[in-house]
Amino acid sequence: MPTTTGMKGCGYYDANSREQRSASQAFLPWLETAIADLPDPPLHQQSWNLLDIGSSEGANAIYTTERLISALREKSDLPIWALFDDLPTNDFNQMFLNLFPAGKSVLAANDVYTAAIGGSAFGRLVPPASLHVATTFNAIGFFETRPAAPLPGFILPMLPNPNAPREGVQVTEDELIPFQEQAHQDLCHFYRARAAELVPGGKLLVQIFGRDEIHSTGHGICDVLSDALLDFVEADMLPRTFYEEFLFPASYRNTAELVAPIENEPDLTATFRIDQVAARDVPVPFNDAFAENEDRAAWAKSYTGFLRAFTEPVLAAALPDDLPQENTVEKIYQRIDRLLQDHPDRYEFHFISIATLLTRL
Repeated sequence: MPTTTGMKGCGYYDANSREQRSASQAFLPWLETAIADLPDPPLHQQSWNLLDIGSSEGANAIYTTERLISALREKSDLPIWALFDDLPTNDFNQMFLNLFPAGKSVLAANDVYTAAIGGSAFGRLVPPASLHVATTFNAIGFFETRPAAPLPGFILPMLPNPNAPREGVQVTEDELIPFQEQAHQDLCHFYRARAAELVPGGKLLVQIFGRDEIHSTGHGICDVLSDALLDFVEADMLPRTFYEEFLFPASYRNTAELVAPIENEPDLTATFRIDQVAARDVPVPFNDAFAENEDRAAWAKSYTGFLRAFTEPVLAAALPDDLPQENTVEKIYQRIDRLLQDHPDRYEFHFISIATLLTRL
């Protein structure tokens, strides 16, 4: 079973994912430039084939695909397949509404065909040697399956934020080892699947949330989620065992970890060339607005919406069925909003976007 069923649907993720678009925009020019070097498709294909992995409801994926189609159109007039993938539980209805508003394709270029695929990023999604370009943005930071190892002292498999300490929240280096090992294996599965799907000379752009030498994307967002849950535990609104067993199933890698499978696994070293790799502390729209207007309430509302868009499905699925109060999910996010308004410095958020551009050899 996957660790998440996807993002919060019915348009919610689209409405609260400007930060994810900012993170992907930082590296999209790499691929737009690299498209000029793509080898022409063989005669039997007669189309350019693009796949975006982890497309969610589609607004951000469609935006990036439009830019790639524009780059391809400067190269040739061949037909284009634009494929969008996510888990089978994803809100594909919203994706198709985004692709065909008022029944007409939003992709303005001629001879472009679209399709959606339900499947895991960590397995094969299309036939062998059929893709020219594959992308994934803010998706494969989630574990393929939940590691069996316990982590009772925190909700995230990383060291707690030293700038937001809370009594009882603790993680040891040894506790993190099984999660680090699985994060590496997940990437190996992802890269091997793409190696099978890409044509020689094909391009793979991988971008995810991560960490650099100073900040982690997990800091701030998971601090406030952890604090809200602990507040509910201390108020006897959640059992302590829930906090000890709950895990937000994400890995916040650095750039070395992102490319480690390519550098250290012989089959992947022989399959991919690393063209680019970098980490950037990208602009966060709700932070930029807060710096300009100093409106705590507006900042907390936007921050909470951003956080809720990708954490609620995991949290809601994990909550006990026999809770004594109603609307627990809503109350938890109300508590998060209040904490953010009261302690903005404690929950400072940086979006560390890490990426690599690979060429299939």
